[in-house]
Amino acid sequence: MSVCNLLEFSESGGCGCKIPPQMLTNILKTTQQKNTVKNNDILLGFETSDDCAIYNFGGKKLLFSTDFFSSTVSSPYLFGKIAAANALSDIYATGGRPLIVNSILAFPPDDIPMPYIEKMIEGAQEVMAECGATVVGGHTIKNAQPLYGFAVIGEVEDAHIRQNNTPRNHDLVIITKPLGIGIISNALKVGRLSEAELPESTLEIMSRVNRIGYTLAQYPGVSAMTDITGFGLAGHLSELVDNTGFNVSIDGDAVPVIEGVEALSLAVTKNPSGTYNNISRYARFVKYEADISDALRLILHDPQTNGGLLFTVDEETYRDHILPLFEAEQSDHYVIGTISAGQGQIIIK
Repeated sequence: MSVCNLLEFSESGGCGCKIPPQMLTNILKTTQQKNTVKNNDILLGFETSDDCAIYNFGGKKLLFSTDFFSSTVSSPYLFGKIAAANALSDIYATGGRPLIVNSILAFPPDDIPMPYIEKMIEGAQEVMAECGATVVGGHTIKNAQPLYGFAVIGEVEDAHIRQNNTPRNHDLVIITKPLGIGIISNALKVGRLSEAELPESTLEIMSRVNRIGYTLAQYPGVSAMTDITGFGLAGHLSELVDNTGFNVSIDGDAVPVIEGVEALSLAVTKNPSGTYNNISRYARFVKYEADISDALRLILHDPQTNGGLLFTVDEETYRDHILPLFEAEQSDHYVIGTISAGQGQIIIK
């Protein structure tokens, strides 16, 4: 089999390939203005930049989401796992479970050997099988940059629907993965790291499925939930409190970072990039009350691909239910801040 490196084809990999936030806002605004078809069964569209659309279908609440991107790694098998986990994450972040998916695949057939495509599919199918999601079709085209992802249909019970902007006063703010996935992808692309050098723990973080979101949403004390993707932690914290009458205070020392990322961040994060787009877009929401490092400032805005969940929960529910849940699942979580009355500010302490 001929050998190729998927990263050589990626202009910017994963969720780092998102267009600048302000441009996306304008696209969504235009789409909404031109959308003249009204449907009372659409319970949630793209008005709040939430993870999924929600549709009332015969009493059932269906979830719809689409995600695809270019590779963040050279391994086709790992790329497939990450692409599948990332696509399913939106369903879990809304409190639902996936049902069926269509694949979205694009690649240059003269440059990418077929065994690489088969490995991508193998990695993705392992994740889908783990989550009980069935691939029922899809669409494949020729494209200079390999792209892989999925359109997902899921379902959620009314009481378990979680949105990205419904925190409550005094809630704890929790994330389920350390930050730095985008910086690692940049380091791989420019040759500062090789995948062989990455510890198993890092590979597990990059491909872990956010299935625990389905269980978290069953606790009424969990008030808001989303996943951390291309707009970085700061961007998703902004969505959490924007127009809510709340601020979010973050303990900079409590923000978890993947091992080795802080040392790499300044070397591999360039301007222009998704990180600097995020810094520019969300600067007016972020207030620094602590003297944090330049590296951590970058990490707070680093685009995450298949990043962890971000959720808010009251202290009693956390103590009695959420902490035991994560202990039983032997899964990581990090309490990084609190919600308080305010005007949509992110305060880094």
